[in-house]
Amino acid sequence: MARLRARHLPHRIDITRLTGEGAEGATWAAPDLTRPAYVEQKAKLIVDRRSTSPTAGQEVTSSAFLVILTDDDVLPGSLITVFKGTARERQAEVIDSAFFDYPRTPSHVELYL
Repeated sequence: MARLRARHLPHRIDITRLTGEGAEGATWAAPDLTRPAYVEQKAKLIVDRRSTSPTAGQEVTSSAFLVILTDDDVLPGSLITVFKGTARERQAEVIDSAFFDYPRTPSHVELYL
């Protein structure tokens, strides 16, 4: 199985994974810092896959597209920090994620924030 490698991903992100939903709201794991990624700031209409979002199932505008390694796969609702240490730094929720694992091609995960 072909895999995308960290050396192919020029940016670094912080990932705070959604671990569950409880009576008091969402719970997250400790942040996983400086993970390799490819980040593009671009707008795209996508379907909101967050289960507890007031816009769940509706079309919303994503403002960022990311490609990450399959080992870093996250659920919608997880928090991602992009462009850390710059004027463009921001944290956003994952609206949708797609896992791609095909024979003889670079496997990867696409995230929409």
